[in-house]
Amino acid sequence: MAQPGSIEDLSQGGVGIYKALSVLLVLTTILYINLTSTARAVAKFPLIGQSLGGYTKRRAYFATQALDLFREGYSKFKNSVWRVTSADGEVLVLPLRYADELREKPENVVSSNAANEQTFETKFLGITPENPLMVHVVKSDLTHNLSQLNASLAEAVSRTISEEIGACEEWTEINISQKLLKIVAIVSGHVFLGPELCRREEYLHASIDFTMDLFIAIGALKRWPKPLRFVAKYWIPQIKKVNEHRRRVHEFLVPVLQERRARQARGEKPSKDMLQWLLDKSNQFDVQTDEELAETQLILGMAAIHTTTMAATQTLYDLIGYCPEVIPELRAEIESIQTASKGVMTTQGLYQMKLLDSIMRESQRYNPSNMVRMQRLVLKPMRFSDGTTIPAGTQVAVPALSPLQDPDIYSDPLSYDPYRFARLRAGQVTDPLKYGSKELYQFISVTKENMGFGYGRHACPGRFFAANEIKMILARIVQDYDIKMPEGVEGRYRNVVRGSSITPDRTKTIMLRKVAA
Repeated sequence: MAQPGSIEDLSQGGVGIYKALSVLLVLTTILYINLTSTARAVAKFPLIGQSLGGYTKRRAYFATQALDLFREGYSKFKNSVWRVTSADGEVLVLPLRYADELREKPENVVSSNAANEQTFETKFLGITPENPLMVHVVKSDLTHNLSQLNASLAEAVSRTISEEIGACEEWTEINISQKLLKIVAIVSGHVFLGPELCRREEYLHASIDFTMDLFIAIGALKRWPKPLRFVAKYWIPQIKKVNEHRRRVHEFLVPVLQERRARQARGEKPSKDMLQWLLDKSNQFDVQTDEELAETQLILGMAAIHTTTMAATQTLYDLIGYCPEVIPELRAEIESIQTASKGVMTTQGLYQMKLLDSIMRESQRYNPSNMVRMQRLVLKPMRFSDGTTIPAGTQVAVPALSPLQDPDIYSDPLSYDPYRFARLRAGQVTDPLKYGSKELYQFISVTKENMGFGYGRHACPGRFFAANEIKMILARIVQDYDIKMPEGVEGRYRNVVRGSSITPDRTKTIMLRKVAA
């Protein structure tokens, strides 16, 4: 038997190292061949930003100037495929006419889930927005119960806005985005967890800070080249924070779930909220532990709270930055509908707020949250009806911002028109897209020309709840407060653009004053 440190032992160790290096070399070669093969296959498509130089320079330029790249690509190749270098490598940008074909492709050919895992760095963070249980419950329970939830939701909105914004007897300068973030978290939590838990600090911390820390961690990872991210994860403090959020939400919600199970065992009436619906249907989706259910609440908050806050913030910025003269008419519409329903916020009443809906839709058009939609990872070679082929391993997306600014789709697209969609729905102007139903111009509607909520089977399932919530919040603010830009501020605040992402500037303030009785 060889002794430790003997020549035989060293020899055997050398053989082991040699074998490991050989395997690594083979795997690296296979990876290189696959990447090179894919690169050659997509090289036939024009590359926007080629004049910037090599891959690293193009990737760095995308981080700050993606808007210019997408505008150039759309203006030159609106009806064909082109390439751009993003933080995650080259992306094929498909023409809008491919959207209907793309949405019909099966998940095992072109995958939304795989693209999301790449976007969210799931390999390193362990977080994915894909949650079949959550999607099912949103569709089958939340959406179907909205009409029964609206009255209590409106009460929660009224109470929370009063508490968070306050009396404002005189003109008061407020960071509205930060206020809205907490308002949306509490109001959403009223439905997600119930009124007893939605104001608990543990819930608010998880709902607000988790998403912020997650996206900071994702952004920090994406600054590193892909091959080095497995090392970079050890140097990014927000990754530790993400894991700490998961631990804390387990600590908070697992006892709540255990208590709910005990109440069910005693035959008590179950709660009517998302947490209970998730609990009731967890076995159908093979969710085995309460920790998994607790993390589903984290994902729910990530998917709903920050996006709803951004939409409400953008709408207020637009309203007072572009068209403050519309506010009296908007307030009159809201008050008329409220009077007709005796002060109760009904589903029909929300539908009848057509000027408010038009303003929200125009803000969605004017401020999409991303320059592209339908991000997919191609898993198997695919072919479109015109013969265009896309190789496996390719990232693809469809332009979202450029069509919203296309004069062939919207008249005078660079102007903010609060009445645009109200007039289209009423048939007062010619519909350039000739939709079969004018209701496709509602805020909640998904079309390939406006993919604010996505498109196809992956369209946002929670958009009906989000639309109701945003309308209630905006209606309450417009009814209760006069609003305007701070003194000396001209026009509307500029958006913050990072890579292909577009968000409102969360640091800005607006002025509010309680409406005189």
